Amino acid sequence: MAPERPPFRSVRPGTVTVIVTVLKDPRVARTLESLLKQTRRPDEVLVDDGGGDDAVRRLTETFTRRDPCVRHLEAPGNIPESRNTALLAATGEFVAFLDADEVAPPAWLEELLRPFADPRIGFTGGPTPAMAGTATTVGARYYDGYLSRFYETVAARKPHALPMGNSAWRAEVFRKVGLLDTTLYRRAASEDQEIAARALAAGFEGRYVPLARVDHDFSDLSVPRLLRKQRVYAEGGYVVWRRRGTTYEASPTVLLPYVLLPLAAIVGALLALLPLTRLLGLVLLALGLGGLGLLALLLTITGLAADRRYPGLRYQALEIPRRWATLWGAFQGLRHYGWHGRGRGAEAAGGALPKP
Repeated sequence: MAPERPPFRSVRPGTVTVIVTVLKDPRVARTLESLLKQTRRPDEVLVDDGGGDDAVRRLTETFTRRDPCVRHLEAPGNIPESRNTALLAATGEFVAFLDADEVAPPAWLEELLRPFADPRIGFTGGPTPAMAGTATTVGARYYDGYLSRFYETVAARKPHALPMGNSAWRAEVFRKVGLLDTTLYRRAASEDQEIAARALAAGFEGRYVPLARVDHDFSDLSVPRLLRKQRVYAEGGYVVWRRRGTTYEASPTVLLPYVLLPLAAIVGALLALLPLTRLLGLVLLALGLGGLGLLALLLTITGLAADRRYPGLRYQALEIPRRWATLWGAFQGLRHYGWHGRGRGAEAAGGALPKP
C-alpha cells in the first residue's frame, strides 16, 4: 500500500512563506523585526514554536498586531518534526527557513528568491556569518572562519551541504519527495542534508547565493559547545551517508591522520607498561604524540595563511578535536543505527523513513 500523502495546504502562486524555527528563545524578536524590513516582504511568517512556555507566543502576538502576516504556530517536537508541522501549514509557493538566532539584512529574501526564475532550481541557500560582536570565544571565532571557507569551497559546489537555517525551497519539492526525515537521530541532525539529497535525486537543482547572507548570533558558542554540535551533526550525517550514499566533507583519506596518530599514542602507552614491549611502546607513543604536534603546527601555519581571507582560521588546530568529535559521532551512528543506517535508532526515533 502506498504511503498516505501528507495533507499539504493549497499553494498561493507567487507567494513566499518564511518559517522561523524557535524553542524558548527570545532572540526571535530580532529575527521577526528583520523580516518586517525586507525589500521583498514575506506573504506569510510562521513562528514555528517547538514548545516550552508561552513566552514565544506572547512575543509573536505583538508582531501579529503590527502585521497579520506573522502567525504563531504550535509545533512541538524536535527540529524536523516542528518544521514538518510548519510545512503542512504553509501556503507559499516558496518556503524560506530562518532560525531564532539569525537576523536577515533587508535584501535577504529578495536575493534568496532570485535564482527561482530558473524553473530547474528547487532550493537555494546563503551564508551565515557571525553577527557583529558575537564571536567572542576562540570556538566562535574559529567556527566563523571555518563556515566562511565552507560556504565558498564546499557548499558552492555541493548544494546538499547548505544548512536549512537560511534557505528557500519550492513548495513543490516537499510535495514531490516528502517531508523532512524524523528518524535520522533522536536529537535531530542532518535532516537538511538528507532532504536536499532527495531533492537532487528527484531532478531539482540547488544554488548557493552568496549575497543572501544572514547574521548568526554566536554569543553562546564555546569550544565545548562547538564539539558537541559537531558530534550531533556527525551522527546524523553518518545515517544520511549510509541511507543516501552521500556526504560532503569527511572522507577516509582526510580522517586518516586523526585516527592513526592518537591510535599510535594509545597503543604505545599500553605497550610501554610491559617490560617486554616497553621500547616499542615508547617509540609508538613518541610517533603518535609527535605526529599530533606536527599536525597541530601544520594546521596553525596553514590557518594563519588563510586567516586574512577567512578570519578565525588562525585557530585551525581546533580541527583535531573537531575531527575527533566527527569520528565519535559517526561511531555512535553506527552503534545506534547499524551499517545500513536503518536499525534500532530509526525505530526509536519514530516516524516513517522516506524512500531512497
